[in-house]
Amino acid sequence: MTFPSRAFRSAVLGALLAVGTAASAAGPAEDHRVRGWAIATQLCSQCHVIGRASQPGAFVGPAFLRVAETPSTTGPALAVFLQSHHARMPSLRLDRDEMDAVIDYILSLKRAGAALP
Repeated sequence: MTFPSRAFRSAVLGALLAVGTAASAAGPAEDHRVRGWAIATQLCSQCHVIGRASQPGAFVGPAFLRVAETPSTTGPALAVFLQSHHARMPSLRLDRDEMDAVIDYILSLKRAGAALP
């Protein structure tokens, strides 16, 4: 019986480790985005459409999809916006991780099919 060479085994092991690392790295990012969606749903859905699906009702604020698709929308721009006072918006007290999660969720709406309901 012939066994694969050490170089071949090392290459296969390296590839498996790379795939496993990439898969686990996607998990926490996805969890963070889901957390952002949950926070936005809890705190923002009274005035904004949160997901891609249209919802009945009169909303005061712009839909998050519209915000995401605005060319000037970036992570830093959203961070400044969320930390600033706005006359028609309640002052939110988000810690840095919560704010980052909401920002990640909003920015994910730019990518086709990435949004939660």
